[in-house]
Amino acid sequence: MKLRPGLISFLLATALLSACGGSSNYVPAPTPVQINIDFNSEPTGWTSGTSDFSVATKPTDMVTEYRPLPAPLSGKGLYAFATNRSDDLFTYIKKKYSGFAPNTEYALRFQTTIVSNVASGCFGVGGSPGDSVWLFAGAASIEPLTIQKGDEYVMNIDRGGQSGSGKSALVLGTIGNASTDCGRAPYMEKKLANQTALNVRADASGSLWLLFGFDSGFESTSHIYYKSISIQATPLGT
Repeated sequence: MKLRPGLISFLLATALLSACGGSSNYVPAPTPVQINIDFNSEPTGWTSGTSDFSVATKPTDMVTEYRPLPAPLSGKGLYAFATNRSDDLFTYIKKKYSGFAPNTEYALRFQTTIVSNVASGCFGVGGSPGDSVWLFAGAASIEPLTIQKGDEYVMNIDRGGQSGSGKSALVLGTIGNASTDCGRAPYMEKKLANQTALNVRADASGSLWLLFGFDSGFESTSHIYYKSISIQATPLGT
């Protein structure tokens, strides 16, 4: 029987792999993933929502849009605004990212730069406008969604609440900036990062949903600008 040239090449390659102790089913080890998001360039695909409210306290004025950063800052950012009528409103943004190893657990570290004009150490209705509004960062293999349970609207993932972290999200800090002027604080940048990693498993397609938001215990309006976000994802066990 005469062998075709293509079949000969395949057999030679298989023999070389076997001789080296290899396998034709070889899968390379997962590598770290770095995601850098600059909202000045208006990245697409981000969507928004709110949760942790009742039928009677559903927010009606949520805004999420790209805007120029307020003076004295320059550039653009992703603006998020909502009024807390439930004493516990979570306002979030989310986006799906691929490029992870399928069904692999990663340790995620977040660094987020926001812009806020809310001072720290001030008092307000139900809580502090700066110290009672917490910024969250999270990730999940399923899409984070607001679902209705009875008269309440909650998240379909365990993202925690107010000052407490959950299995799918961590508290990075509060939105209060370095100012102590409770009357008229200037807009300032604030960098926040998690102290301990968030462990999450990518789905079968190698994707994760990223989630960021602020949880308000201040019973009035809150707003921030997202300026930039970076995520370092390290595969566990490597």
